[in-house]
Amino acid sequence: MLTQTKASINKLSDLFKTLSDQLGGQLTENFGEFIIDVNNSIGQGYIRGTQVLSHKLFIEFNLKMSNDITLDLIDMEYNPVHFFYCEKAQFMVNVASGSQQKPVQELQTAIINDKSNTVSISFKANEHVKANVISVCKPYVDNDFSKAVIRIHNRFAPQNGTSLYSYKGSYNVKVATILNQIQETHENELVRKLYLDGLVQMILAMEIEHHKEDMVNQNELIAKLSRKELTTIKELGDHIREHYDDQFTIEDLTNQTGIPAAKLQEGFKHLYGRTVTDYIKNVRLEVAEELLKTTDLTISEVVYSIGFSSRSYFSKIFREKYHCSPKSFQDSIKQRAMAVSA
Repeated sequence: MLTQTKASINKLSDLFKTLSDQLGGQLTENFGEFIIDVNNSIGQGYIRGTQVLSHKLFIEFNLKMSNDITLDLIDMEYNPVHFFYCEKAQFMVNVASGSQQKPVQELQTAIINDKSNTVSISFKANEHVKANVISVCKPYVDNDFSKAVIRIHNRFAPQNGTSLYSYKGSYNVKVATILNQIQETHENELVRKLYLDGLVQMILAMEIEHHKEDMVNQNELIAKLSRKELTTIKELGDHIREHYDDQFTIEDLTNQTGIPAAKLQEGFKHLYGRTVTDYIKNVRLEVAEELLKTTDLTISEVVYSIGFSSRSYFSKIFREKYHCSPKSFQDSIKQRAMAVSA
């Protein structure tokens, strides 16, 4: 636990020093992002953490422990509301001095506000767990909060004289998609920090919106789509993104996944806000945009390289998305490049 007397969250160093000592890991810091690399008899993996704006902390766990282990999060004096997400396997959230345990399963969200005790997280031995927590803090001795922080604390405050607010959400694959972007970000220090801050804010917004939808729909979607089906559909979306030039049909995808066409469409709308066909088309257009920016391929070559057979159709849907023709887009990129080099 932290021993700071000043309730400031400007640094994660004390918390990460405690975690590093507990895990026997190597602690480093890079442009405000703390990293603990663990490679010993205690376990394998890493923990990363950063402060986002003035009152939010983001901690990412990617661990496989040799024995069961419990790790404290930010001290209760910082008055945090915790937003948990499990990307892989499962973990336990310990509240009320450990007298209550809240399991969080793969692809599940949870929100915890424990006013009486420091919240901790437990991992089982020999399970590769990928999880994260966003802690929105409102320290008791600090009065300088944004309206967003105040509203979050009011919205998820304990009720009826209790000291604990606890919510466990339905399955959410959208958050995992954003987390993949964080894990794949290898920009320089400043760019990564700015990009990370934006993505964490997006995840927090998605989890709050997901809570709102759960309250309205009472898990109506999950009654139709199981966690396994949602995971399969996400994996299918990733496969399409990697093999965008393949010729996909609904019948082929249904046979490949074993998920009926109606459920497949419903899953894509839930995860990506698009039908299967629209998702494939959008992926190809995004690849085409990048190719037009970064290569010397002709427009016809781009069309065929992304899996389309009609240049006129490609030009039509490109204009619909980017409000200009592929030729105009390519010419503007070349003109900007010439202006920079001049």
